[in-house]
Amino acid sequence: MAITAILCALLLTNADWIAEARARKAKGDAAGALDAFSQAARSSPQPAWVYDEMGFLLAVLRRPDEAIKHFEQAVGLDPRLAIGHYHLAVARWLRQDRDAAVASLQRAVTLEPGNAEYRYRLAGMLHETGQLDLAAEQAERSTRLGPKRAEAWNQLGAIEQARNRNPAARNAYERAVALRPEDHDFRNNLGLMLVETGDAVRGIAEFERILQRTPGDRGARINIAFALLQKGDYDAALPRLRQLTLDFPEMALVHYNLGLALKQKDELTEARKEFREALRLQPDMAEAYYTLGITAWQEGEFDDTIAAMRGAVEQRPNYGAAYYMLGTALKQKGDLEGAAKALQEAIRLDPTTPGPFNMLAQVRQQQGEAGAARELFAKAAAVKKKLEADQVRRLSTMGAGGAALPSRR
Repeated sequence: MAITAILCALLLTNADWIAEARARKAKGDAAGALDAFSQAARSSPQPAWVYDEMGFLLAVLRRPDEAIKHFEQAVGLDPRLAIGHYHLAVARWLRQDRDAAVASLQRAVTLEPGNAEYRYRLAGMLHETGQLDLAAEQAERSTRLGPKRAEAWNQLGAIEQARNRNPAARNAYERAVALRPEDHDFRNNLGLMLVETGDAVRGIAEFERILQRTPGDRGARINIAFALLQKGDYDAALPRLRQLTLDFPEMALVHYNLGLALKQKDELTEARKEFREALRLQPDMAEAYYTLGITAWQEGEFDDTIAAMRGAVEQRPNYGAAYYMLGTALKQKGDLEGAAKALQEAIRLDPTTPGPFNMLAQVRQQQGEAGAARELFAKAAAVKKKLEADQVRRLSTMGAGGAALPSRR
């Protein structure tokens, strides 16, 4: 029987092998399809699409290096094979060769500018690599080409959100939810954006809709409490947060948010306990260090403030606000040199905030440097004139803040 099978194989033509490969692929037999395509490739030179098919099957069989070689062979044979460039881009992306992946996908988009899928994938890659303006352009074109594709609108929302274009993000998320109302991730993103843009009531309503479908949805429950924090309704937020810490005791996020609510109710000792618990569970949570330090400051515990702010900047070296508070606490303790260094770092990280200039000016006064102090006070006044609106926003954010549980975007 083996000899008969060999003889039959020898009698198959190139077209027969390709037909056999397609049949096996249709049945989900990736290995068999690859063998058949390989037989065809051995018998005579093949068009580029055959090597692309072989690359796809190798990728399915988790042989990425061989897959990439076949995709490269395909586009080498036919540089205008858009699907080959697309497959090569995906394979390179999975191998963490991001720049090459983006270049391959850009080539596919150039060859087939009307392909919504190519633009959608390119937007995602550009977003991941921080090229937000280019990502937004591709995502917007993807939604034009496929206006009923909910995931494309959700992607556009995420990119616009990353660009701090919240009204555009909100509109995109609304389109995604309208197209796929059963998708909790899309509705969650919309709810969070509504809260972010000051419409906490509508945001809560979106989270409640999720709970109507899935009553125990953890993310929706956490985000309702977060929205109540943002809304300033601490009395309503507190019982929800306390219950969440009972239901999910290992979630740092809920302990942190409970700490914020307690802080706003002037239950400072209890708030500090929750911030410490959040840090026990998630030691790299810079916001918890920072807010713990602020709460310690309110209780006059300056050593604790210094320790917490040092923890914050250790976890997030570009945390300008934490350097500012660290410098303020060190000044209070009489460590003028340490305070000056921390305040200079705060100014370097964020020269648009007047507070560190004022505080450093006071330090220089105490050090007997009157001229330097005058210059710093003048700089603080100039900065304050330009950024009073921003200062109001920052102070309101510092008041409650909170953290939400985002969905996949």
